[in-house]
Amino acid sequence: MADEEVADQKKYLEEACKPKCVRPLLQYQACVKRIEGDETGNKHCTGQYFDYWQCVDKCVAPRLFAKLK
Repeated sequence: MADEEVADQKKYLEEACKPKCVRPLLQYQACVKRIEGDETGNKHCTGQYFDYWQCVDKCVAPRLFAKLK
């Protein structure tokens, strides 16, 4: 039993929640496309990136904590 690999439930839950967060993902992808040619490095899509992962985390958290012992 000690040698048995434990599966990380968070990864599975994230994959299940990603379809629910399509809008923030599309906003992030649009931002990336918009700043593609920026040579200065001043433009970024950090806000949209975090918005997407906040949506995923908000979906995952209740399910994940229910499974933890």
